[in-house]
Amino acid sequence: MRYEDRGAGVGDEARGAGVGVADGRGLPQAEEEVRSRRADAERDPATGLPPLAAALGELSALRAGAGDREGALAPAKEAARIYAELGMKRPGDFQAELAQAMGALGDRIAGTGDRATAVPFAKQSVRLQRELVEEEQPGASVPALAAYLLSYAGHLAGAGETVEAVPRAEEAVGLLRGLAAGAPDAFLPRLAAALHALGHHRAAVSDTSGAVEAAQEACGFFREIDVREADVEEADVRKADVQEADGFRPGLAAALDGLAGHLTKAGDPAAGLRAAEEAVALYRESAARRPEALGPGLAAALLTLASTGDPEEALAPAREAVELLRDLGDAFLGELAGALQVLGAYRELGGDAEGAVEAFWEAVALHRSLALEGPGAPADPLVSALDGLTRALARTGEHAAAIEEYEETVKEFAAADPATARRLGVERSAFLLRCPDPWPTTGVAELVTWLDEDGESGGVDTVTVRARQALRAYGDIAAVHTAWEEETFTPVPDWLTLPPETLELVSAWMFAPNWPRSRDFWSGNAEVLSSEAAATALDELALLDPHGAQRHAMLRDAVLAQGVTAAYDPLILAEQLAEWLECADWAESRAYLEEHPRLLTVQPPQDTPLAHVAMLDIGRADGLDAAYRLVEDREALQAYVDRSLEAGDGTALMHGGGIEGQVFRDRLSSLTHAQVALVLSGESEGFDPDDLASLLHKADEETRTRLVRETVALSIRYPEPHGETWRRIIKALGGEA
Repeated sequence: MRYEDRGAGVGDEARGAGVGVADGRGLPQAEEEVRSRRADAERDPATGLPPLAAALGELSALRAGAGDREGALAPAKEAARIYAELGMKRPGDFQAELAQAMGALGDRIAGTGDRATAVPFAKQSVRLQRELVEEEQPGASVPALAAYLLSYAGHLAGAGETVEAVPRAEEAVGLLRGLAAGAPDAFLPRLAAALHALGHHRAAVSDTSGAVEAAQEACGFFREIDVREADVEEADVRKADVQEADGFRPGLAAALDGLAGHLTKAGDPAAGLRAAEEAVALYRESAARRPEALGPGLAAALLTLASTGDPEEALAPAREAVELLRDLGDAFLGELAGALQVLGAYRELGGDAEGAVEAFWEAVALHRSLALEGPGAPADPLVSALDGLTRALARTGEHAAAIEEYEETVKEFAAADPATARRLGVERSAFLLRCPDPWPTTGVAELVTWLDEDGESGGVDTVTVRARQALRAYGDIAAVHTAWEEETFTPVPDWLTLPPETLELVSAWMFAPNWPRSRDFWSGNAEVLSSEAAATALDELALLDPHGAQRHAMLRDAVLAQGVTAAYDPLILAEQLAEWLECADWAESRAYLEEHPRLLTVQPPQDTPLAHVAMLDIGRADGLDAAYRLVEDREALQAYVDRSLEAGDGTALMHGGGIEGQVFRDRLSSLTHAQVALVLSGESEGFDPDDLASLLHKADEETRTRLVRETVALSIRYPEPHGETWRRIIKALGGEA
């Protein structure tokens, strides 16, 4: 893989910013440009459509930058559609532009709040650019691929797929590391920013040590950049250049802020405090010159500082963050509400109950207003703020006021957002359980009635889980059982008698990091996991993770029926196969296979890359030396293909074709040999020889000639019953049958 930037305008392309965004033109000019280009395209689509698509991309980026998220969506969709149609008409052209347009479309969709729908578009941008890079085609850009991978990771995380986000961010870091090694001035800042993002992705999957490692490296690179820029300043360059260099200081500050949080979670609050203090100092230095741009970062760093220091010393930075965000205006009301919650929590810890109530009350008002303006938004911030407020009110003995706050909020959302009202109603009943008599009795009765009716309506979800948890956690469980029987006229359900320790243990088993650890966990807790209570716990956990709970319920049944080894072996081998497929290179792949030789006994799933299938099949038959020689030596692979052609061995030829395409990026040879292999195996249905024609431009004349010669020879040796298929393949390759 080459690590140079072979694409023009990669900076804008990689960020999905569109061309010309930084040229000083505004929205009116961009809209006029689209009208003009559209008229040109109507007169002459062949020459007019590409400039129209580019102009639409610029318009979309400008609208997004101006905060018009909905307005930015339509031109982004049209640009992507035009590039897709152009690519179909002219194979090999416009793939880089389509990759950029798909990535930009994903960003625009995410900007409207639909993070899940953005994911497939981001995935397509990665696929398209990866193909260009791997095949070294025009428009290939490693920096753009890295940027698309980071964007893809961000959208995955935003859609809740945090585990899937990590390897994409790690791949982006690997690409940028190679680029920075050759051109540090150009790519070290991007590498540092990518490492900063990787730290947050790792933290989201509880990889605290990995998060700290990435954040520390990011800080190190930002410091290196700072030293380089200081040297530039010392060399007496133009003042404007020196001022521009200050743009990297906030990057270091953000990285230090992230590092502070990761260190604190890792159990090193002293180091976290030092990093947070330095982040705040750097933000202050830069924010003094650009308060509107850097104020939010300073506020975030101040809140991190509050969380890393002594609770008594946390009030000052928390107050400052609140005032800073208050001064920034309506655009940061969500951040202000979060900061007020932090301030309220520290006031409460400091014994200032009234001050805590005041801060929480304002936070609730802000969250409530924001949620009502955008129905369907996550209710977590509002629920968290209400929990803080009612807890603070309860500490002052104002339970009635706390209950009233819940009731008023539920009423407000009853029509505007019934889902949020439903959740808040359960939280209100759960709060009653923490109040003095007679409120707990009312809370138990409300939750029992709600759960009974909820079960009949079939609306079982995470809110149901919350209601069940509240009842199980109530101190007088006998009273809960009595209330259930009296209110519902049914026996106490299994989930209500579930011991909390069993639920915790089954949850720990279900979320074991890998199958060997899961097997060991079962062996250490077999008695509990074999019990009926464990089955009930899995039913309960299915409300939160249906797929995971069902999988573990089936695994539990398999263990009880077949034993631990027989039940776990297929899962462990499948997991090892997945890890083998993710090896960074073929040397690592071979080492992993040597370390796990049982993988040679595995029948891989149908979607396994053909080159890896070949490694397993050839490794079983001829040994690993013979198998891995084919991915290391193109001449050895050609000799293997020649032998397969001579023997008319369709299976071996399919293996060779898989390696040609996956390893050596010879897509024409790969697809040709795959089609020929199917013909030799008697399976001439299910593929279209004409597909070969779309790949001719990606192969040299020598390759095309060789493939025609090979296919002609086979058609003579095996003329029947597939003569017409042979002729079509030869014709698609540019030969004469």
